[in-house]
Amino acid sequence: MTSTLYINGRFLTQPGTGVQRYAREIVTNFDSMLGKNKLAQIVRLRCLVPRGTTHGAPWRNITIEEVGINHGNLWEQIDLPIYLKGGFLFSPANSGPVLYRNQAVTFHDASVFAIPDAYSFLFGLKHKMTFVQLAQLAKVIFTVSKFSQGELSRYLKHPSERFKVISLAGDHMDRIQADLNILHRHNLQKNGYILIVGGKSLRKNLATVRKALELIRSETRVVVAGEGYQKIFNRDAVQWTTRNIVALGHITDEELKALYLNALGLVLPSYYEGFGLPILEAMQCGCPVLCARAASLPEVAGNAALFFDPMNAMDIAKAIDQIVLDPQLRNELTQKGYQRAKEFSWRAAASQTMDALLGAVQDHS
Repeated sequence: MTSTLYINGRFLTQPGTGVQRYAREIVTNFDSMLGKNKLAQIVRLRCLVPRGTTHGAPWRNITIEEVGINHGNLWEQIDLPIYLKGGFLFSPANSGPVLYRNQAVTFHDASVFAIPDAYSFLFGLKHKMTFVQLAQLAKVIFTVSKFSQGELSRYLKHPSERFKVISLAGDHMDRIQADLNILHRHNLQKNGYILIVGGKSLRKNLATVRKALELIRSETRVVVAGEGYQKIFNRDAVQWTTRNIVALGHITDEELKALYLNALGLVLPSYYEGFGLPILEAMQCGCPVLCARAASLPEVAGNAALFFDPMNAMDIAKAIDQIVLDPQLRNELTQKGYQRAKEFSWRAAASQTMDALLGAVQDHS
C-alpha cells in the first residue's frame, strides 16, 4: 500500500536564505529519488502551498497543490492542518503548524534563543513559541549540525537524541551556470577581491569585519553579497562606505557562483551559525575559505579553512592578509576545500531524511 507524505511548501513563498536552499534541495532530491528507484511504490509526495504561489520548482514526481484561502503564518497554522486531516507532514523550514502532531520538522539553529537581540521582538517571540511547541509535539525533528543539536537540546530542554543531525551540502553549485556579467558591471578582476556572503543580522558579525578592514596591510577590494531582511533583523546594519568595498545587495545564484570562482577567498565571520552553507558552496567552486572559529563552522570546514577569532578584528585582518599575500596558501586551501566538499551531498542528505520520514509515516499508519 502506498502512503502519502505531505510537504509544507510555505518555503516556496519565502526569500531565498540557507533555510530555503535546504528545503528546495532536499525536496528536489526527493523528486529525483521517486523517478529512479522503487520509492514511488512506497510513498507519494504532495507539496502543499498557499493559493497563487509562484514557485518555479521543476519537480516531475511531486504534486504541487494550492490549498486554503490564507497566506503566510495564517495559512500554515490554520489552512494547512485543516487540509491535512491527520496526514503526515514534513515541514523543512524552521516552522510548522504548532498544534499538529503528525509531522516532522527541521530546526536549523537555536539563534532566536541564543542571540535574541539579532531579531525583531515579534519574529523572535513567534519562533520561540513555535520551537517550544513543536519540540513537544513533532514525531521527528531534524537539525543540520552537531552544534545545533547541542544548542536545541540546551534551550528546548530535550535530550540531544531528540534532534536528528543531517548535514547540508554544496554540490548544488555544480549545476549553476556562472554569470560573469557581474564581474564586468563592478569592474572586478579574478583574484582581485575578497568575498563576504550573508545578510546583515548581528550574528553575521559585519561590524567587526568593518574594523578589520581598517587594519589590513594588503590592497584588495572587498565584495559584500547579500541583503538584510528588515522585517526580521533589527536595523543596525553596518554602512559600507569605504571606497574599496563593493556592496552588491541581493544577487542571483548565477552571479554568486561567478563571485566564488574568481575571489581570492570567502570570509565567513559569523559568531553564530547553525551550519554555514557558504563554506561548502565556496569549497565546491574552488574558493579558499577563511572562517570564524565559532559555532558550527569548524565542524563544517574541517581542516580545509583558515580560522580566526570572530571577535578580534586584528585576527580577522591577519587572516585576510595571509590569503591575499600567499598564493601557496590559497592553492592549499583550494585543494583541501575540494576534498572536504566531497564529503557532503544533497542526495545523501535527502536519502537519510527520507528514511527517517518513511519510518515515521509507517508508525503513523
